[in-house]
Amino acid sequence: MFTIKPLGRAVLSTVVFGLALSALFLALGEGTALAQPPQVGSPAAAVAPAKDPAVMALLKQMCDRLQAAKTLTLRGRAWLELPVAGGELATFFNDFDVAVRRPNGLASHRIGDLPEFRFVFDGKAMTVYVPSLGKWGTTSAPSTLDAMLPAAGEEGDLNLPFDELLVADPYTAVTAGVTEAIKAGQATIQGKKVEHLVLSSAALRVEYWIDPGTTLPARSLVVYVDHPLRPHFVVEYAEWKLDPKLPDATFALPKPQGATEVNFREAASAFR
Repeated sequence: MFTIKPLGRAVLSTVVFGLALSALFLALGEGTALAQPPQVGSPAAAVAPAKDPAVMALLKQMCDRLQAAKTLTLRGRAWLELPVAGGELATFFNDFDVAVRRPNGLASHRIGDLPEFRFVFDGKAMTVYVPSLGKWGTTSAPSTLDAMLPAAGEEGDLNLPFDELLVADPYTAVTAGVTEAIKAGQATIQGKKVEHLVLSSAALRVEYWIDPGTTLPARSLVVYVDHPLRPHFVVEYAEWKLDPKLPDATFALPKPQGATEVNFREAASAFR
């Protein structure tokens, strides 16, 4: 679920690994009138907060729930837009699973349109395996997840699109640089009502769909508004499990039989 560097967000201001969903469409029924924005100086415009306290409270609940978990696992589907021949954007779909052990463990597996990709971090090293190329590479890593994330970018040009949900202080990471936070209303995902939130900053528009029953995200979307093509990256989260028992083997990736050992950057370069 790593995303490519040119479209990646700065670590601790992005959304995992993972961290690609479908574009959102607003369908207006026939005869539906478009709401007019409040005029400057009107009461509605005057009292509308840049950061809605209700939105910030929902984000805090979500982040507190994730922060309290010493371990977690999740599965999901991601789709992202990447430039192809001619410079146009194309959409790629991938399934993923992630396991986290705070403060020193991360494992991720991606399959789908892009090459199958495995990544693990065990508090001592970070390792990549690309089965289709038979390439395996490892390098030393910082001892904590928070320190490893920027190191993965420096050592392998890897960026986690939802890493802000995995770090030690998710709320600070999620709200870093945010200048506006509003509620777009309720939506339905797989039959469940969820709260749709929109966060804006100079470089990004990030949206979360939060399940009020679990306070966990069901979906997130990132739009890179500072990129000329304004690509989208969407993640739909499923099967959240908080505080499961995870054996040390979860975060181990020994060189598979028949694989060729290469340097970490070369192995990581297979990931787009």
